[in-house]
Amino acid sequence: MREYVRMVILEFGLVEKVKEGGFEVAVGSSGTIRAIEKAVVSEGTEGHFERLCCGGDGEVERVRRERFFKRRSEFIVAGAVLLDEIFELLGIEEMEVSGYGLGEGIVADSLAKVFDGYDLNANARWRSVVRLAMRFNNKKRVKAGAQCASIAKDIFEGLRKCDKLDNNQVKLIASFEDKDLEYLEAACLLHNIGHFTSKKGYHKQSCHIIMNGDHLYGYSTDEIKLIALLTRFHRKKFPRSHHAFLEEFPEQAKQKFRVLCAIMRLSVILQQNDCVNLRGVDFFHSYEGFKLVIKEARDQPYLPGSSQPTLDNIEAELEKELEHFKKIFKQELLVVGSSSSSNDRKDKFTCERDADHL
Repeated sequence: MREYVRMVILEFGLVEKVKEGGFEVAVGSSGTIRAIEKAVVSEGTEGHFERLCCGGDGEVERVRRERFFKRRSEFIVAGAVLLDEIFELLGIEEMEVSGYGLGEGIVADSLAKVFDGYDLNANARWRSVVRLAMRFNNKKRVKAGAQCASIAKDIFEGLRKCDKLDNNQVKLIASFEDKDLEYLEAACLLHNIGHFTSKKGYHKQSCHIIMNGDHLYGYSTDEIKLIALLTRFHRKKFPRSHHAFLEEFPEQAKQKFRVLCAIMRLSVILQQNDCVNLRGVDFFHSYEGFKLVIKEARDQPYLPGSSQPTLDNIEAELEKELEHFKKIFKQELLVVGSSSSSNDRKDKFTCERDADHL
C-alpha cells in the first residue's frame, strides 16, 4: 500500500507544485486527520502511529481500531499511510489540525460566492482573538477590554461618517475599511493580557504574547504585527511615524496605525479611569472641531461621602491624549460628559494647547 500511495502522489505532481510555491504552515482539515491526531495524543506518537500504518491486520488490532475510530476504522490505515507519505515527501515536521473539514469549506465557499464581501476567515479570526483574551485574562479584564473595544468602535465609526461628509471640513489622512476596525477591536480586547505576567510594563508583554505565541488564526504576519503594536503603544510614548517598529509598513499603513493608536489610547483612558458611568459615546464633527459626547448611565448610587466622578478626575491624562489627537487630525477634540440624569449636568474639557511635538 505504501509504495502505491507514494507512486500516486509523485505522479500527480503535488510534491513539485508545493515545493515550488513553498509554505509556512501545514494545516490538516479532514475528519481522518483529526482522528489520527486524537490517536497520537491519546496513546503516544511513534508506537501507535506505526501500528496504524504498518501492521495490525489481526483480529485484536481490527477490534481495537473499530473501538477507537468507529465509522472511520475501515479506512483509517489508508489515511494514516497517506498522511505519513505526505509528511515525508514534503518535509513536513508538524501540522496544525483544523477543527473544520471539507464539508464546512464547501459551505463557506458557497456563501462567499452568493454574498458580496463575505469573509471566510472573519469568524475564525475573531474566535482566536476572544480565546486568547480569555486565556490570559480574568473576567474583570476581559470585560474591561470589551468596554474599551466598544468605545473605540464608536469613535472609529464616527470618524468614518465625518470623512464621508461632503463639506470639505474633514479629511482623514487615510481611508478606513472594516478590517481596520477589526484590528482596532482585537487590540482593545487584548491590550491588557500582559497583566498575566506582571503589571509593570504589561503593554510590552501583551505585544510579545501576540507576536510570538501563534495564537491568532486567519491573520497575515503583518496584520498580527499591527495588532500587537497597537497593544504595545496604547500607553506611555506615542509612536512617531518613523519609529523603528513601523519601518516594514508602507506609508499608508503607518498613517492608519497612528490614527488607530490615537483612537485606542483615548478609549483606554476613558475606560480604565472610570471617569463617568459610561454607557457609550457619540463622535461627530461640529463648528468647534471634533466632539466626543460621553453618554452616562442614569443616576447611580454612591457610597456615603463619595463624589460622582467627572472628567476633571482625569484631566492630566486626557490632555496628553488630546494633544496626540490634534497632532494626527489637525483639529481640536472637545470631550463632553453629558449625564442623562434629571439635573442634566455637563462637564467639558478640551485641549487648547498646540501640540508642537510628541
